[in-house]
Amino acid sequence: MSTNVSRRQFLGMTGTAAAVVAGLGLVGCSSGSDTGDAGSAAADLSGSISCSGATSFQPLVEAAAEQFYETYPNVSIAISAGGSGQGLSQIAEGSVQIGRSDVFAEAKLEEDQLAGLVDHQVAIVGMGPIVHADVDVDDLTLEQLKGIFMGEITDWEEVGGTAGAIQVIQREAGSGTRATFEDAVLAGETAPDSFRPVAEVDSSGTVIEQVAQTEGSISYVAFNYMENDGIKALSVDGVEPTRESVESGDFAIWSYEHMYTREDEAEETKAVTDAFIEFLLSEDVQQNLVPEQGFIPVADMQVKKDAEGNVTEA
Repeated sequence: MSTNVSRRQFLGMTGTAAAVVAGLGLVGCSSGSDTGDAGSAAADLSGSISCSGATSFQPLVEAAAEQFYETYPNVSIAISAGGSGQGLSQIAEGSVQIGRSDVFAEAKLEEDQLAGLVDHQVAIVGMGPIVHADVDVDDLTLEQLKGIFMGEITDWEEVGGTAGAIQVIQREAGSGTRATFEDAVLAGETAPDSFRPVAEVDSSGTVIEQVAQTEGSISYVAFNYMENDGIKALSVDGVEPTRESVESGDFAIWSYEHMYTREDEAEETKAVTDAFIEFLLSEDVQQNLVPEQGFIPVADMQVKKDAEGNVTEA
């Protein structure tokens, strides 16, 4: 379905269909030395592309798109949610031009689906546990978190808080945020079928709403969602969830924000896709918009992580 909208119109929809569609333009992002010709060529570009997937950095992509639009209004980008699994599936099948993911494609796709995919790591996201504001616990160890999300620890009294049932709010299957959290916390183990969270929700925004409304609840979100009323972010193993602790490798729950494209993208959209990716990776966006939105520039990391989860010095 194609819809024409005004420059700044955002169309809010519910569930995984939540989308924002904005008329956008291309900034001057030439790799050539003749900036006059490059700027003219960029200004002449027009077309529509789609970008779907992870909700954790959808606000960053939307903000970048708004800046992208300010200079050149001749391109439109449809930015939709759905989770990392959906973004990866759709880019693998070629139904979108950009698939957003919190995890490497290798974690979600079959080997034959990886052919032709190009990984652009546009930012780092830190993620951590949040609880209802009235929970009187400020720090949990990784082992305690594991016990809670395996269903083995069920009362706040067991981790130093006031007695009361722990209400686990989980992300849905296919969520990259969930995959990142479970990789760091569960360390390859899987919660038993007998464990049932009180809810499984489809977006980071819904997590915030549910935790704020549910006494005794716990879940997890990206750092950029932690400053909200009704919730409280927790430290892990005594380390606060901050940009600096992620950059140093001291805070263990983080991942790359991936934007996957296809090598065989159709010519009528490829120029627009490439220009938007290049804009996101530009120094101005990386050093200004990325941290403003609560993310970490890739270049600032002192450690790096591969598709198998191995962390080494950068």
